[in-house]
Amino acid sequence: MTVRLDEMSWPEVKEVLNKPNAVILPIGSTEQHGAHLPVNFDSLCGTYIAEHAAQKVVDEHKISVLVAPTIDYAEVSLHKMFPGTTGVKADTLIRVIVDIVGSFLDQGFNNIIALSSHRENDCPLEVALTMIADDYPRANVFAVSSIDIGFDARPELVKAGTPGMGHALEVETSMALVIEPQNVHLDKAIIGSRELPLSPRYIGATGKDTSKGIIYCSGLKGFEKSGTFGDPTMASKEEGEKILSAKISDLADIIMQVVKPQK
Repeated sequence: MTVRLDEMSWPEVKEVLNKPNAVILPIGSTEQHGAHLPVNFDSLCGTYIAEHAAQKVVDEHKISVLVAPTIDYAEVSLHKMFPGTTGVKADTLIRVIVDIVGSFLDQGFNNIIALSSHRENDCPLEVALTMIADDYPRANVFAVSSIDIGFDARPELVKAGTPGMGHALEVETSMALVIEPQNVHLDKAIIGSRELPLSPRYIGATGKDTSKGIIYCSGLKGFEKSGTFGDPTMASKEEGEKILSAKISDLADIIMQVVKPQK
């Protein structure tokens, strides 16, 4: 049986409710990714990881996992100067997530994993699930970043190191070479630059590491003409396959722990 909820009839969805189950809600974006990648990359990447992890759990553990239709619009104001970048305000996204997750909970689903593949989704997603948890105190809701899972596989894989993990750079381009190679045009790639508003000590090499003390900062520059923060041409399909495999494995493990909490 398919793991895609939008390919199922309502009686098929109802049948899933009678078994151990989980629902994954991918949340991507419609945003420029340089001159070499399509604007749908974030959404396509999150959907790919969600569907493959769900299928892995179904095949190996006989637990029903549904992947809901992906939310394709997010907060993308940092890149709004590029044609094709289309989004919604953060408060709109919060409301959409609250309503969709609430709908699943009202139907009887209880294990919900919201999977974000766009860094600017992190804050709205945390707020939305906090609101959901307040309204549904018995719900099992989780926000997962597809950007961060699979991290253990990265150090020896990424040629550029941590900076290569940034927007439209080595890691994303490598994954795109696996997910949608027909839409990757490395011959058109433009090498950009990254100008950080604070020292990497506080915001990391990509300017997005909130674990170092700064929760939010503005002023990230260097990409305004290229759409990239560095060199995407270091990407390879082989690297993309290994990174995606690690991400899928991590998400499958998370699904198992959500459905079968460890004692």
